[in-house]
Amino acid sequence: MPNTVAPTPLSHGQLYSWREVESYPPPWRAEANLSATWDLRGLTPERLAAALRRLVELHEPLRTSYSVGPDGVPAQHVYSLDDDGPCGLDAATGLPRAIGTADRRITDFADPIRTTETLAGQAIPMTGGPCWRGSLVTTDGAPMFVSLAFSHLILDVWSMIELERRFRILAEDPEAGLDAGASQRDLSAAQHAEKWQTRQAAAEKYWRGVLAEAPARFRLRQALPTLTTGQTKPRVQAVLHSHRLTALAAEAARQHAVTVPAVLLAMVTAALAEHLGTEGTVISLMSNNRFAPDHRHVVGTLNQLIPISLPVDRAGTLAEHVKRTHWASAKAYRYSCYDVDRIAAQTEGSADGWYNRLFPAWFNYLPFDDRIADPAEYAPAELVWTEQPREYGQPFDVRVTAQDGRTSIQLRTDPEVVDAGALTGILRTIAFGVQRAVSAPESGLKELWTPADPDPALFPAV
Repeated sequence: MPNTVAPTPLSHGQLYSWREVESYPPPWRAEANLSATWDLRGLTPERLAAALRRLVELHEPLRTSYSVGPDGVPAQHVYSLDDDGPCGLDAATGLPRAIGTADRRITDFADPIRTTETLAGQAIPMTGGPCWRGSLVTTDGAPMFVSLAFSHLILDVWSMIELERRFRILAEDPEAGLDAGASQRDLSAAQHAEKWQTRQAAAEKYWRGVLAEAPARFRLRQALPTLTTGQTKPRVQAVLHSHRLTALAAEAARQHAVTVPAVLLAMVTAALAEHLGTEGTVISLMSNNRFAPDHRHVVGTLNQLIPISLPVDRAGTLAEHVKRTHWASAKAYRYSCYDVDRIAAQTEGSADGWYNRLFPAWFNYLPFDDRIADPAEYAPAELVWTEQPREYGQPFDVRVTAQDGRTSIQLRTDPEVVDAGALTGILRTIAFGVQRAVSAPESGLKELWTPADPDPALFPAV
């Protein structure tokens, strides 16, 4: 039997992730998984085992399980490496028990990706064991690759990338002097201490201001209906891919002395308000909460959404709207680490579906690298429709990724709020707006809805 491990409270990031994942309908729980495929060719079995052992030893999330008390409040249990339960090491292989093994021939170049997709397509239980799993594939005993799936309950995207970076270092030198950084238990202790309560009170005041004033002002309760916990409903989703958009967004950010996410968010909020016929909108930003120097290398889940209330002044200029969005976002990030249960108690109470109502519209920007496309890049943009979007949660969400010089904007909506035609129009407005933020920043915001179209490198003809 596993050693007895005392439960400890969750950090704010862990609790936020828990409340989000428990709102998913059970058939969609695999959507909480983050996946990765690590190439292991050239490593010996001994070096691989040593690197993985050190990685799991350094980072508590890989040795953490959860439980839920009778009050519905989750707790974490962090196990040691020598524990004989599922969070420890297998005595026979020296590998974490979360990793299964298979010795076989690789069938083709797509084999690792298929293996990872199969693994990530299986829901990871929220309680009772490690919140990750792996599948190590060897050929005649030689390591080839490992497929990994991590629940968002323990890791965010930044952490997943950082784990691989650290694994590569440890594969070269298992004794490398890596600093584990603050653990989730360290963060939890700090966030539940008396010293933190001033920050918590400030966050709660910020939330009350946004949620009490903005919804009534912008009529968002009626415009963005949400689902109860576990409820599903058909959605529509499309992704706009553009290299040109990467270069223009970077140039707009430089011209206006703002960030690239602020440029894109400014166009999203303008397009959404125009579609809803409101004077502005409330949209929640995903924050990775790694602003403090001692948090920049924390491996765990720190993500939380924080809402901003943003008026859309159609009589103002595009430049003014971009800068207003930037400063509203910067202010919001100051309050983006909070106890979500306390926020819910003061706003939504325990009403069913409270998580979805707290975050009816949201925006996330993930730069996987800092490559900027050549400004002369005019490869045609692509618009790709998703065959089976997620059928739960918010009626409007935007996920932007930037990688290899290409920006991809994924927009998922409730078709009764934003149907396929309107979704296409919103993506077009975002692309056109970024273009105008560079070429005509002093033009009126209302000119975003003129008949003019962005060039084909920004948005395809539809």
